[in-house]
Amino acid sequence: MVLLLMIVLAAVPEAVPLPHDLHITSGSAAVEGNLIITRIRFFKDDLETALRGSGAGPDFVLGDDPSVDAAFMAYFEERYTVTVGGERLSPSIVAKGEDELDREPIWWYAVQHQATEDISVFRVRNTLLLELYDDQRNIVKFVHFPNETQKTYSFGEGEEEFEIRF
Repeated sequence: MVLLLMIVLAAVPEAVPLPHDLHITSGSAAVEGNLIITRIRFFKDDLETALRGSGAGPDFVLGDDPSVDAAFMAYFEERYTVTVGGERLSPSIVAKGEDELDREPIWWYAVQHQATEDISVFRVRNTLLLELYDDQRNIVKFVHFPNETQKTYSFGEGEEEFEIRF
């Protein structure tokens, strides 16, 4: 019996990634003056799947490469928009990295939006990964500085856009 168990365990690959049931991104956004800097965390496999489906190619893998950032920005600009006074703001990447959450690889980007004047009212449309999963939720906590007022929004199917007022 022990020999049979050892044979079975030897045949199982060591690091078989199991699919996760949670379809969520989490973000935190700092709003100060004319800037909004948002850090959004994705399950790495979900983001890779989304970028492959949006034209990055079937062999696309996240990594530290300018072509990866270009693929992300093309996807992000289409699916996460910030509008102030009727003007859509252009995003730019300010940082990125990889973490782990309960042994799940997480990929994150910090993206900056800059307006011409101080921001107190703005619209955010967030449809990140909604094309992949019916139960996808994108939670973003906005913090307005210097008074540190906080507002949290959950974006999903039928709730893709909110007006945020500070």
